[in-house]
Amino acid sequence: MLEFCDLSLTLGKRRILKGVSFTVSRGRVTVLLGKNGSGKTSLLRCVNREHPYDGEILLNGANITLLSSKKRAQSVAYLPQLLPAADLTVRELLLLGRMPHLSPFGRPSAADLAAADEALAAVRLGDRAGALLSCLSGGELRRAFFGMTLSQGAPLLLLDEPTAHLDADAKRELLALISSPVKAGTHSALLVLHDLNDAIRIADDIALLEGGRLLFSGARDAFLQEEWPERAFGLSAHRSEGDPLPFYY
Repeated sequence: MLEFCDLSLTLGKRRILKGVSFTVSRGRVTVLLGKNGSGKTSLLRCVNREHPYDGEILLNGANITLLSSKKRAQSVAYLPQLLPAADLTVRELLLLGRMPHLSPFGRPSAADLAAADEALAAVRLGDRAGALLSCLSGGELRRAFFGMTLSQGAPLLLLDEPTAHLDADAKRELLALISSPVKAGTHSALLVLHDLNDAIRIADDIALLEGGRLLFSGARDAFLQEEWPERAFGLSAHRSEGDPLPFYY
């Protein structure tokens, strides 16, 4: 669905990405891992056309640079790590996600309102629809912005550290909400995560960056069998009885 072909990025005198090539497959959750400064956020920003780059990014076989901004937004929903401040209610925020589908100066149609309400229910914020974003808890705020990406109707979700600053319960809830539309077959997702254990539990596939280079790309089970957590992060595995997945510390 989304293919990175020899992607390189230089900002100023620093080379951020160095010939990165991997594929985000349709109907799967791909988690992008790597230490701070490895180029994860920069890679997502390249998809969002925030940085000029060398190489190609293909979306369903088409070069993403050939798509209009509106067409790209109808195909890819991007949620940055730092959420913008907005004096809006939850429902108003979700309606913003419908902007790529509106004509210039157009008003939301019945279909747009229905899509926003469907996303509102999906992120379990129906009872908070009229609440201002400033009145939400951290977990609710993250869910609201994820709801905005769902209401956008784009089949590919790009999420940069969507669980940042959340406690364990809120993280588990949001990760379950993210994986739900992928399991339902309506979406694919590329996520940046810092918590390796969260990544292992949600990922179908993993791409590992180090110093702007791709060290690994493939299925989660292959990532674990090749002991990349130990090799890349120096972590030790612990297995609990009855849990098929290891816990790293």
